[in-house]
Amino acid sequence: MSIALRLALHLPRDAATVPVVRRLLDQALRTLGVEPSCRDDISLILTEACANVIEHALQIDDYEITIDVTSARCMIHVINAGAVVDPSRLSPSAAAPVPGDAGFPSVPPARGGDEVDLSVDSDGPRGDLVFDPVLDEHGRGLHIIRSLADELYLTPSLSGGLVLQAVTTLRWTAEADVWQRH
Repeated sequence: MSIALRLALHLPRDAATVPVVRRLLDQALRTLGVEPSCRDDISLILTEACANVIEHALQIDDYEITIDVTSARCMIHVINAGAVVDPSRLSPSAAAPVPGDAGFPSVPPARGGDEVDLSVDSDGPRGDLVFDPVLDEHGRGLHIIRSLADELYLTPSLSGGLVLQAVTTLRWTAEADVWQRH
C-alpha cells in the first residue's frame, strides 16, 4: 500500500508564516505516523528553508512551498521567485559567507538548468558540522539543512530566483505499519 500527500502553499514573505507551515506539516506527518525525531528534522529543514527566503529574498512579496510525502520520503520544495541566483555560490561547504547575503544572495544568473547537488554522504555521520565563527548567525541555514536532509538541491528557477529541494527518508512508528505493507 502506498500513500501520496501534497501540500502546496503560496504565502506572503512574512516570518509569521513559518510556524503556521511548520505546524501544518508536523500535524500531517504525525497523523500519518512519522516518528517524532524524523518530524523534528523535517520541521527544522522547512523552517530554515523558509527563513532563508524571508530574510534574503527582499525583492519578492511572496514565496511558494510544495511538500510531497510518500510512503518512503518527504520532499520539500521552497521556491523564491526573486532575482536569479547562481546556486554554485551557495555551497554550504564554503568556510565563509558568500559576498552579498549569506543565504540567498543576488548574483549573476547561472546557465539555465544548472543544479548543485549538495547530497549528504549516506556513509558519513549526520550532524558533523563545524561552524566558523565568521558565519555568526548568518549562513547556517544551508549547513543545517544539508546535515539533516538525505539530499539537497539548489536549482535556478526558470522565472528567476531559486528552488531549494530537500529530500528526507521517512521513519515510521509501529502504528504506521500500514504504509509499509506491499
